[in-house]
Amino acid sequence: MLLGIYAVQGAKTDKPFTIVIDAGHGGRDPGAMGKLVREKDINLAIALRLGARIEKGMPNVRVLYTRKTDIFLPLQDRANFVNENAADLFICIHTNAAENTSVHGVETFTLGLNKLESNLDVAMRENSVILLEDNYEANYQGFDPNSVESYIMFEFMQDQYIDKSLSFATLAQKSMSGKCKRNNRGVRQAAFWVLHKSACPSVLIEVGFVSNQQEEKFLASDSGRDAMAGAIYDAVVEYKKDIDKKNGVAVAAPSKPVQTEKQQVSSSEKNTGIVYKIQIAAVKKELSSKDPALRGLKNVKYYKEGGFYKYTYGEEDSFSEIEQLRKSIRSKFPEAFVIAFKDGKKISVSEARALEKK
Repeated sequence: MLLGIYAVQGAKTDKPFTIVIDAGHGGRDPGAMGKLVREKDINLAIALRLGARIEKGMPNVRVLYTRKTDIFLPLQDRANFVNENAADLFICIHTNAAENTSVHGVETFTLGLNKLESNLDVAMRENSVILLEDNYEANYQGFDPNSVESYIMFEFMQDQYIDKSLSFATLAQKSMSGKCKRNNRGVRQAAFWVLHKSACPSVLIEVGFVSNQQEEKFLASDSGRDAMAGAIYDAVVEYKKDIDKKNGVAVAAPSKPVQTEKQQVSSSEKNTGIVYKIQIAAVKKELSSKDPALRGLKNVKYYKEGGFYKYTYGEEDSFSEIEQLRKSIRSKFPEAFVIAFKDGKKISVSEARALEKK
């Protein structure tokens, strides 16, 4: 286990729901600087309060912290810790700043490339911490957090956890803006390295602006930190209830039909049986068949889900065959993964494999 990374386990279960809480920045990296307080201190205070509430109110949930003290941790180490512990939810706590001191409010980011300059600025600022790390050029494969060109890699990147990430982000925004009476700046997408490398539903919450005098005072106070932690905790509770409900319903009832373009429903989906496909991309806007993101593949299809065009390649009724196909395109699409349908309805791959064996 990495130095400075902590785990606290509640009541033991076979597969505890695991939440990793990440207090952004730390140690020699102070983050945004206010007149009264530093970002790293706000982040840690809220992270510890949030974790304590979860430990007390949700005893069957395992809580892990990337840091509980004022230490420096590389971004990749944080993401590695998430993956090594098979986290079910990753919550990064950060604090914002802006040149315009009137700007205020809360916003929650999920992974994605939004070309709005304000979103890119936030991602660049948060990613720039890697420049403080030793040997960062090698560790981050040449990624330059200050170069716009480096962010092109995120444009066609897919995230199989995007729907759950957006679900929690929406709950967090509603809770923080409502219960803490914060200005709701909305759910946004940006190219954060730590979210990109974390294999679970992940969000980065900006709890306010230290550059705004009133908001800095709120975030510097114990009452403000308690309120923010409480609001995020309430979102965690609602999210977990929703996950539990969906997991329970999945066994007893068929999955909700996927909204697809009628002309693109394949013949095998229309017939009874299991169909496996490889998802290669998820984007907000429909792509041209000649788009470089599709890299020359033929017979690529898409379905619409959660506001995304999700592009698929291949179609097999055997998991072993679709897995072979996935491996054959792995060099071009390293993040591609298998999805499954039954009678045109999307189901989990584990459910499909169980049905396939019958």
